[in-house]
Amino acid sequence: MKFEYKILTVSREHMKSGNFQTEMLEKFNDYGEQGWELISTEGLNTSSLLWKVAETTELVFIFKRSK
Repeated sequence: MKFEYKILTVSREHMKSGNFQTEMLEKFNDYGEQGWELISTEGLNTSSLLWKVAETTELVFIFKRSK
């Protein structure tokens, strides 16, 4: 069985928008209707050596579906 993959990247600024959750639910439901399955989510972080602080700057969602 062969698969194809889709990557969705969301910035920190976008996560702060007022309709972020609603927008993501609509997008995920749309992807699901197209046969895409969410298989992984990762937070991409940046850090500062001076302050020893890390913050999430982006979220990466990985989807797959059968070809």
